[in-house]
Amino acid sequence: MPVQLFPNLVNLLSFVTLGTTFLLIVLGNLATQVRLFAVQSTVLVLLVAVVAAFTGSFELWGIAVALFVLKSFYIPRVLNRAVTDIGVQVRTAPYLGTAAALLVCGLLVVVAFYVMGPIVTSNPLPTAGAIPLAFAGVLIGFFITVNRRRVLTQILGFLMLENSIFQLALLTTYGVPFMVEMGVFLDVLVAALIMAVFVYRIKENFDSLDVDRLEALKG
Repeated sequence: MPVQLFPNLVNLLSFVTLGTTFLLIVLGNLATQVRLFAVQSTVLVLLVAVVAAFTGSFELWGIAVALFVLKSFYIPRVLNRAVTDIGVQVRTAPYLGTAAALLVCGLLVVVAFYVMGPIVTSNPLPTAGAIPLAFAGVLIGFFITVNRRRVLTQILGFLMLENSIFQLALLTTYGVPFMVEMGVFLDVLVAALIMAVFVYRIKENFDSLDVDRLEALKG
């Protein structure tokens, strides 16, 4: 792969990944948000493939395949079952409205570029320019997780947060060792399965997935 083309592709795919995180805030339908997570994961797979092609790393090719199977296909399928079979509410319920949430996320992007500025200038890797975009995804993913009232939307926020953390590791070091990545993927898969069962049990026992109502059970 040409050296000049590589950073441009990395920046483009990182920008698209961050854009899907913003779309998660704008789109209110849960089924659409699950598909959006699958799209983000697929873009992340392409990013891993680009880095693997540039570095010639067979480990990164293996990670790309595992990422595609788990996050682009299997986990979205599990979440879709939670939306359709379990019968959860099809609309999200954030604490902040769309306009306010977008404003907060815009400020988080500014913070990410400010914090990561010194790291970008000192990092010799050609992927350094996209590091602030990945860090912004981490901050926004965390914000989405705490800004949602319903359990399933919090799960989506957590999964997008994990995607951004993986992206940040990929851009800063070209990825951690293969066995570590496989362990992380397994943890995420198990967590998604447990959370899906957890969502089902909450819906079955309390007939609601609104976190505010669950907090009323304290005491």
